[in-house]
Amino acid sequence: MSDTRHIKQKYDLRRIVEQDLGQPPVRSGRASLYKCPFHDERKGHSLAVWADGYRCFGACDTGGDLFDWLMNYRRLSFTEALTALGEQPQEMQAVRPHIHMTTSEPPPQDWQDAARQVVAIAEETLWSSAGEPALIYLLEQRGLTAATIRHARLGYIPGDFREWREIAGLNVPCGICIPWFAADVLWAVKVRRASGLPKYVQIAGGSTHGLYNADSLYEHTVALFCEGEFDALLVAQQAGELVAPVTLGSATARLTARWYGMLVGHRVIFVCYDRDTAGKRGTKRLLTLSPRFRELPVPHGKDISDFHLTGGDISAWLRFCVSEGVKTP
Repeated sequence: MSDTRHIKQKYDLRRIVEQDLGQPPVRSGRASLYKCPFHDERKGHSLAVWADGYRCFGACDTGGDLFDWLMNYRRLSFTEALTALGEQPQEMQAVRPHIHMTTSEPPPQDWQDAARQVVAIAEETLWSSAGEPALIYLLEQRGLTAATIRHARLGYIPGDFREWREIAGLNVPCGICIPWFAADVLWAVKVRRASGLPKYVQIAGGSTHGLYNADSLYEHTVALFCEGEFDALLVAQQAGELVAPVTLGSATARLTARWYGMLVGHRVIFVCYDRDTAGKRGTKRLLTLSPRFRELPVPHGKDISDFHLTGGDISAWLRFCVSEGVKTP
């Protein structure tokens, strides 16, 4: 039987796009550049097309692979896309559904400026006597090193978990601050409260469509979707040379076109969510996006943090999984 991975290897997407958009007006390295048809681009050539994928670096941030192009540009169903390629749909092992993705934009600059002040104040507080309880929690109960904490710019707003502080014009809950930076843009600031529900609260005005630690995707061709920020930080700390650990912040959050486009060049995209109903549903949602997404449960424990804190070796586990995952079709 055929599968989508083998089919995509047979075709050069640049030739397919040429059938739809004509000869590329600009070429850059291995990419063909066009005016993006998905947002009716007037100036520039933001759509980059490679042999194995495409991405708009302009207003719409859309991207994907061969099937995404046929289904989104030509508006074909998955079965129709197979037929257009001369493949036999009845030979496929599974049917790939049509995936609709929203785009995402960073928060306004004035919010970012104010939120950066919050991050700086919280960061300074964490390393003061007032932040000692939170720092001990991060070091001892989360297993993070001082270097990891500083690199992630984690911070602390002291106070009861039911209290809020007004800082730089923003209403900020008390707790451990987790800033979401990507490409020098501050997408969001989440706060982990010491108690109460919801446990994690985002400062109003930030984006709900970010991808935590997205910059690490530029450094690897293997990615790992974790369920939460602390899991992603642990993986970066213990095995950052092996994979790019990222998170959408929760199992219910959805991947948007901006970040999906950044995954075009990744050979394998592992998904390691919690062993609960929400985690299973979130994993299933990601697995429908591409055959490159593969479920990767922890050897023991309910999540990556639990695995690490009960003696699991994240580095050894991922080193084996990456070597096997890259070889396995």
